[in-house]
Amino acid sequence: MYLEDLPMGQDIDCGSFTLTEAEIIDFATRFDPQPWHLDDDLARNSYFQGLCASGVHSQAAAIGLMVRAINGVAIVAGGALNQAIFKAPVRPGQTYAVTARWTEARPSVRNPKRGVAVIAIEATDSAGATVMQAGVTYVVDRRPPG
Repeated sequence: MYLEDLPMGQDIDCGSFTLTEAEIIDFATRFDPQPWHLDDDLARNSYFQGLCASGVHSQAAAIGLMVRAINGVAIVAGGALNQAIFKAPVRPGQTYAVTARWTEARPSVRNPKRGVAVIAIEATDSAGATVMQAGVTYVVDRRPPG
């Protein structure tokens, strides 16, 4: 699927993710060692009122699902991670659905064989409330002439 083929504005079901307490603690130990990601007792007394995943961890889980869902797109490279918004904590053992939507596609100014496309990602909890939003800008091949 080339730049010209991207289904602009259509929801793409990317599946869902569930992070375990052990996964949250392991990720936080390695990459984001904040007390609310590492220790349930300390987390209960924090702003988050319980153990929660790092925003980076949540974003990685959602982006991983999105990448698998769009694997037929002629992506050349990632160009940017766009503003991530974390609206609610991602909790251990809870399942979050991920959807994506292409929001922009334009030819490259520098290379006529390529273009730039932006995809928005949203993760929702079991009640349908948005817990996270993010975006990725990709460099995508254009349809070859002929």
